[in-house]
Amino acid sequence: MARSISVNKLIIAIGLLVLATPLYAGVALDMVRTDTSGEEIERNEIFAQSGMLRIDSGGGPFSSDVSMIFLGDKFLVVDHDEKSYIIMDEAMLDAVSSKISEAMQQMEAQLASMPPEQRAMAEQMMQSQMPGLMGDQESTPMRVEAIGPGEWRGRDCTRYAVFIGPEKSQDVCAAPLDQVDGAEDMMEAFHGMAKFVKKLTESLPGPLANSISDNPGAVMEEIDGFPVHSVEYQYGQATGEVSLQSIEEQELEASVFAAPDGYKLEDPFAGR
Repeated sequence: MARSISVNKLIIAIGLLVLATPLYAGVALDMVRTDTSGEEIERNEIFAQSGMLRIDSGGGPFSSDVSMIFLGDKFLVVDHDEKSYIIMDEAMLDAVSSKISEAMQQMEAQLASMPPEQRAMAEQMMQSQMPGLMGDQESTPMRVEAIGPGEWRGRDCTRYAVFIGPEKSQDVCAAPLDQVDGAEDMMEAFHGMAKFVKKLTESLPGPLANSISDNPGAVMEEIDGFPVHSVEYQYGQATGEVSLQSIEEQELEASVFAAPDGYKLEDPFAGR
């Protein structure tokens, strides 16, 4: 039986568009992630046009079987292996929120019927397996600090440090928009995505909201310029780098921002 795209996969992924439009000038770029030895571990092809955004990933958490496109008022996630896609919009997330609330109520009723010692053990197990499930985990705030001028591959840039709580997660080198062809249109799309994701999360229960509030557009909103290079950190140690390989303005077909013909629209709640 073919699997449906899960709600969790939907939450992590960022959207695909179903929209028929004529040709307009767009922007295409390649971003490459390398490990500390310089070996490529992920390559993202990103396309932007008229506020829309598509991300195709090769390697990394989704590999090349998923395309993610932001529509402006919705997301689609396309699974090329299964030749199917799902739509994420406000109505869909309202349904997710309702189902999570219902499941939480049922779980709390079950816990209440347990002896105190057994209940404590069950709560501890669920908390360790799914942090924040019990509603006691808040999202960790992000902050971005400008730390001075820099340079990367001949481009002048402003360097920023990105912190998640007290821990640094990135050093970002952002070049002026007028130094990067197509950067302004790409930034517009990322800003629109960040605002829409923020709007979507406002009505969601805490654990779910926290899981999708960290999106690529969030950092974009806090920096002045286009990120051409960044160093990623975990526990104070550099873990890899993300570099701009190419960016160019080009004519994009409408099909770039559409689920392929013949792909089936899936109900993420089917069988649940």
